Amino acid sequence: MFSSRNIVAGIVIFLLCLGLGVTFSKLYQPEAKNIKNYKLALVDYDNENYSNSYFLFSKIGAMSALKPAALYRQAMCAKKLGDKKSELKIYQQLIMYYPRHKFSTEARYYAGQFLMDDNPGLAYRYFDYVAKANVDEDYTVASEYFKARITATKIRYSGRKPSERKKQKVEQAFRNYLEKYPDGRLAVSVAKTWRKFNENLSSSDAYLVARAYVYAKSYQEAQNIISKLKEEDIWTLKDLMLYKKRDYAAANALLLKQVKGDNKNIRREDYNLVIDEYTDIWDSDNSKYNKLSALLNSAKGDKRDYIWNLKCSLAPKESKFSCYRGLYSSYPNGEYAKNALFQSFVLSLEAKSFQTTRQLCAEYLKKYNDSKETPMVMFWAAKIDNNSNMLNEIIKKYPDSFYAYRAFWILNNIGGATINSPLKIKPVVYPYRFPDKKSPLYSLLLVNDYEMIKKYSNDKFIESWVEYEQGNYASSMIIARDAMAEMDVKPNKSDLRWRLVYPQNYFMQVRKYANQYANNEALIIAILREESSFNTKSQSSVGAIGLMQLMPSTAKDISVRNKFPFETLYLLNPDINIKLGNLYYSSLKEQLSNNEVMAVAAYNGGIGSVINWKNKLKYSDIDEFIIQIPYEETQYYIEKILGSYWNYTRIYQR
Repeated sequence: MFSSRNIVAGIVIFLLCLGLGVTFSKLYQPEAKNIKNYKLALVDYDNENYSNSYFLFSKIGAMSALKPAALYRQAMCAKKLGDKKSELKIYQQLIMYYPRHKFSTEARYYAGQFLMDDNPGLAYRYFDYVAKANVDEDYTVASEYFKARITATKIRYSGRKPSERKKQKVEQAFRNYLEKYPDGRLAVSVAKTWRKFNENLSSSDAYLVARAYVYAKSYQEAQNIISKLKEEDIWTLKDLMLYKKRDYAAANALLLKQVKGDNKNIRREDYNLVIDEYTDIWDSDNSKYNKLSALLNSAKGDKRDYIWNLKCSLAPKESKFSCYRGLYSSYPNGEYAKNALFQSFVLSLEAKSFQTTRQLCAEYLKKYNDSKETPMVMFWAAKIDNNSNMLNEIIKKYPDSFYAYRAFWILNNIGGATINSPLKIKPVVYPYRFPDKKSPLYSLLLVNDYEMIKKYSNDKFIESWVEYEQGNYASSMIIARDAMAEMDVKPNKSDLRWRLVYPQNYFMQVRKYANQYANNEALIIAILREESSFNTKSQSSVGAIGLMQLMPSTAKDISVRNKFPFETLYLLNPDINIKLGNLYYSSLKEQLSNNEVMAVAAYNGGIGSVINWKNKLKYSDIDEFIIQIPYEETQYYIEKILGSYWNYTRIYQR
């Protein structure tokens, strides 16, 4: 028989083994099971079943690479449920068990906000960690503010006078936030905290605080501060309030009085905002031009170049060149000098004053050799002097630009605007080499947790890919486009990131109808991309609808002529929209002797306008035709469409 001692020992051993088994099951379980539970939890989260999602995320084993993301997801569930206690608890678990993980940095940021009142010391340490981590500047600046706020509160309630060094450090954090984010989410809170910390702010700091109140439309708070400052230092804020309140008489009187001073202490961004408000109250461009001309004559100081630049943009055609040349001569190193020089170049080009254009090209390229407009200036400099080396340089340095397309066409003596070359179909895929299996990103990709993938990677092209995978084609393309534009050196045309910038969405319909109506498939998908960013529900302010942005009246006319049934709602159908868009483009091309550039211009500016330009403008080639088009919007549209066509051709050409 077993003794009672043996029985007790057996029970203890059993319970110990049971406890170890339960603990082991929490620490480790097959990754296949973790993946299954994680995916189920995501489904519940997407269906707003946050309680069950929270439970399923809690079942992810602690040894799993998915555990940090699962904890973060639990915190998100708790937040959705309004359970602040559980949210904080999960953040602190994430910080404790995965202190170096990327998600733990954000966990510290959010946990710090919960703890500011109950445990300010710990909150301060959390914010200090975030401020020193390699994270987005938004988190860094906000964390420095929260640190300063904790310190300011501690000083205020201690009753002791702080050292000058500590006081300056606190105020610098407040200053940094309001400098960078005057209309930020925390701006008013920063302003209030700063005023409590220091009741005797300098005039420049008081200006920052008042500006935060103005931007937040807290006009009474702003007025309380402004009334104690010199008008010449804060008049722009006062004027902004008057314009927002539509007290135009008082606002204009104040502006006309103050622009006569040097305004050295006034911030340029606020000065410019006031000028914009003043300009907007006048109805016509002619009225705006006359008012700005009078204002410019009264204005003093360096900031008046903004008034001058606005005036030139509204000037009559015959006086634009002299206006911009005057601006550039007066402010050759000013903020608007580059635009003034570029506009002078464009105007001389439109006037076919090629000797002047040559001189302006040389001046521009010497001073601004890597701006957004540089490819255009280089192209015309090369074309005027027949410089093939410079044309090759454009293709090499700016391979995705409209001017690389034109340079290639000229160097290869290609007639017409397009070439008949079918595109190869290449799907959008993950834009980089797949991460190592040990990487947390690899595990997130396995479970398709797109939100956590974006958060972990902090890469715009991965963010674009995520949007694409979720069917958000418009935002995907725009994110990738902007990210590529920021790259100084563009990748090879075979790089997978290009497919995100120029995806082949709805390409089978494009190919089908382009072939049926004798259109170039690369050109049609370029039109589709630029018109709607692949948003099937896109509707413009003038009423154009769908992928190819057709006006209902135009689409109806095409349908009647081709004996198709038509309802306006049909334009939201991708297949019908692309079919009618192809038919419309084909008819424009036919009316314009199969000239693709003019057909593209007509798609934007209307067939009547293009026929008029074709007959009246004096041009020797298509480049001179484009530069002389009187509608800047249509000029830019042609460059966008043909630039996009060029990229589809070079990326997907068989």
